[in-house]
Amino acid sequence: MENKNQPKKKTQLSIIIRDPIEKFNRSGINCLKFEKKSSRSDQVNLDRLYTAGRDSTIRVYSNLVPNTNDPSKYQADNVDQYYQMSLSHHTDWVNDIIVCKNSNRLFSASSDTTVKIWNTTKGSLLTTLRNHKDYVKCLAYAKDKQILASAGFDKNIYLCDVNKAVSISSTDLDTNTISDNKYSIYSLAINNQATVLASGSPENCIRLWDPRTNSKLMKLRGHGHNIRYIALNRDATQCLSASSDHTIRLWSLGQQRCISTIEIHTEGVWTLCVNEAFNKVYSGGKDCRIYATDLRNSDESVLVCEEPSPILSIDLGSEEESLWVSTTCSTFKNWNLKPNENLSWSHLKNSAKINDVNLKSFNENNVSQSGTSSMSSSFLMQNPINTNPLINIPGTSCIKHYHILNDKRYVITKDSDENVCVWDVLQARRLEFLGKENFENTIKLRQRFISVPNWFSVDLKLGVLTINFDESDWQSAWINFKDMDSNHVRQTQNIDLSDAKINYGHIFLESLFKTCPLLNPNQLQTCGNVIMNSQQTNSAPHSIISKDVERDQPGLLRFNIPDHTPIILSETGGRTLHRLEVKDLSKESEQQILSKVIPTWISEALSGKIAPKFNRINFVLNPFIQNQKVVNKERLSSIDLLQVKKLKEHVYSKILKLDQTSENNQNDSNNNNYKNSEPDESNVSNDSLQQANRIIELICSDQVLSDPEMNLRTIKHLIWKGTGDLTILYRQK
Repeated sequence: MENKNQPKKKTQLSIIIRDPIEKFNRSGINCLKFEKKSSRSDQVNLDRLYTAGRDSTIRVYSNLVPNTNDPSKYQADNVDQYYQMSLSHHTDWVNDIIVCKNSNRLFSASSDTTVKIWNTTKGSLLTTLRNHKDYVKCLAYAKDKQILASAGFDKNIYLCDVNKAVSISSTDLDTNTISDNKYSIYSLAINNQATVLASGSPENCIRLWDPRTNSKLMKLRGHGHNIRYIALNRDATQCLSASSDHTIRLWSLGQQRCISTIEIHTEGVWTLCVNEAFNKVYSGGKDCRIYATDLRNSDESVLVCEEPSPILSIDLGSEEESLWVSTTCSTFKNWNLKPNENLSWSHLKNSAKINDVNLKSFNENNVSQSGTSSMSSSFLMQNPINTNPLINIPGTSCIKHYHILNDKRYVITKDSDENVCVWDVLQARRLEFLGKENFENTIKLRQRFISVPNWFSVDLKLGVLTINFDESDWQSAWINFKDMDSNHVRQTQNIDLSDAKINYGHIFLESLFKTCPLLNPNQLQTCGNVIMNSQQTNSAPHSIISKDVERDQPGLLRFNIPDHTPIILSETGGRTLHRLEVKDLSKESEQQILSKVIPTWISEALSGKIAPKFNRINFVLNPFIQNQKVVNKERLSSIDLLQVKKLKEHVYSKILKLDQTSENNQNDSNNNNYKNSEPDESNVSNDSLQQANRIIELICSDQVLSDPEMNLRTIKHLIWKGTGDLTILYRQK
């Protein structure tokens, strides 16, 4: 039962800036699955390949048939010939997928803590299971009983009836929970009859359970490191495991012991693929090599291929004649299991044995940490049976580096192909593709001399820009309108905005949710993003936001966020509450969900209930005396947006009293009148400002403040850069 006294968790809004359709994988592919669906006539190829990416997307490819006559068929320019669709509802890495061929369903596990069930024919999401409290790393499926098992970093194993899961609400679904694990779970397997369940973890042992009763069956010990993959044969009499200790072990469950240890890899083994007969295994991992091993004679292992990056997933292709392989790179390949013309399986096996004899003395002197001799060195001398893949499906680049410019609106990025781009957070889109420009030089050229508080953060985990808005910082970025880059802003009313103050956070929220009836019922601007001076507003604030009715375009300070932009609501640093796209905001079904999960700070901001909060700066304003230290410091306070021109006017009219018109209105004549006061921004004539700018000179840290539009915040953070109160000196020119 939930504790009502427990403090409410903070919520976070995120968007992902991406292309409308992402046909290529970015970064690594954690899992791939091949589904054979070819027609009996072989005239139509319906085979599919599913990839689970670290960019949160599951992609579906079809028509993947090797064609030696056209080697360019699978190049990036021809992607439409084999790309079919994307499943994009996850918000973090997709760690595992299972394809259920008989019912057109796909199961996916993600680091966003959810398990999702999809319809692969329609490409639609059927249901989301939210049992887990942490990353979900692995899945297992008992197809005869249609039981789905999931496990991950919360140490729990959940089992559910798939038919019930898709027919009733996930909140009403009863799940069977196995919660006696002491470690995070990295691997899971279940037999088709759902009588035996196996799990692997950094505990370095395999735990076996009876999922019908949740009772413990046994533990299998022998591995010296984390167990990354487990497979069970059909009748659950044997178990195969792969570990980061670089070994593969075959276990007899009846004898409860290891009956064979395969030591062919030099580093951790991360994935396995076992054939239907359970007599041949294909293994890969950190050493970038894939071996084929006959389980009836584990000494017979053959090097199938070598990849340039660590191997994450392997699956058998059509007729078990090829292997589909994914790695930590965005490219995936299909490798032929038949040796090339100059080699044969028997020749390769014999050469491996010869290598083993020649290196016997080497092996005896190289003892592994577990005390058993390592045989992997003999296999290092093998040549792979094939050096060129049958199919090579390219991926695309992922963003590796970013820099937020001082104006806190634009972000400069560099991707894995060394391409540099410029992005606009307010518009949620890429503005410029600069190609292979120097990253550091681009930052220097585009950097402005201005200080703006952080109001968002950037995450590159998915290989694209994820922009996060936190409850405590989203409205920090108040700026003077003149400091805003107006290249992408269209003013539609004749209103003087020279002294207006705008808020980036409010502008963004109003732009993002402008089509959401729940949060903006009248489709109107709330004007929360603009504060006008009292001289201009008198009573009620003017609406400086307008809409071009004829073109249906946004007016000033409202942007068109791309319709395909994903919106993610989540607990700060925790679970995802909901994901949708901008184009879905007006849907009634989404309104019902948003009414339950939308954070209070967003709804209050869009309804105008959140009052503007300006940061204040304490500073000292004293006369400049050459070669003499100022002792008597008078302290003032003002909002951090106070501009140099207003500060000069304050010195001109209030301190030096050079403005004759203001002298008649002031009864206090000593300098203590401005102590702890704030320079007044209202009721200042243009003549007074111009006079002050000509006569008064301000100095900070031996630098003359020549830009009249510069504000106190910029002076403090980019010029003063010291501790304590900001000190500004004044003098007459």
